[in-house]
Amino acid sequence: MPNDITISLTYYGQVDKLVHHCNMFAEMSDVLKSHVTVQFINDAYDDQGIFDDILEAYKSRFNLKGYVVKQDIGFNNHGCRNLAMLESKTHWNWLIDIDAFPTEHLVQSIVDAELRDDQLYVFRVHFDHTDNPDDYELFDPKKILKVIAHPNIWLITKPCFWSTGGYDMEFAGMRHGDKEFFLALDHDKYEHFLFHPDLEEEFSLHIQMPNRTKSYLNQITQHVGYLNKCVDFVEKRNDNKERKMKKRLLCFNWQRII
Repeated sequence: MPNDITISLTYYGQVDKLVHHCNMFAEMSDVLKSHVTVQFINDAYDDQGIFDDILEAYKSRFNLKGYVVKQDIGFNNHGCRNLAMLESKTHWNWLIDIDAFPTEHLVQSIVDAELRDDQLYVFRVHFDHTDNPDDYELFDPKKILKVIAHPNIWLITKPCFWSTGGYDMEFAGMRHGDKEFFLALDHDKYEHFLFHPDLEEEFSLHIQMPNRTKSYLNQITQHVGYLNKCVDFVEKRNDNKERKMKKRLLCFNWQRII
């Protein structure tokens, strides 16, 4: 049986990338569209209604849902992903960044794949900019994440996602939290694998330079101490399963527009 999937992406003013994605999803075959729902979440970027207008123009061309976060609290991709998972109606979910560009062939492959509920899947990526894995803390014992696969793009079931308790809102305003999400997974139940480990080119994701404007990323020097305190608190909290499952999932108001 084909897999029904929800694809969720966060937007922060990347109009050209939003249009690119909408065109790709709109041009998929009707059969493929019947198995795919796409959720775009505007992370409170004020673009004078452009986001709303684009989604309105495409809403009849594929299964589309649109959301707007009401408070700009800086980098909030993880909070948007919590919202996406709360709103998703499918068992399988693909959480990708808006600067990652899937092809119809890759989406079709996911729909057709024999996915296992005790696995989550990551994807090989190709960057159009310099991105050195040696610059990152490598936390994956398999040496897949941040080496050949993106560290925060997941094809994941709802139960697997929620085994983490959700992304940690303590990192709102800071470009951080990928590692903590991965470590919080129930690794006794779920294991991560490359989607199509033969690494054929058509199963890779192309990544463009992400948005790193200071208005969105709050990582300047004076916040390092606060970040370290957040990391310590989150890791200790997530080690306690009961506390992990009670964490705050959203710290903002939001509205569904499509």
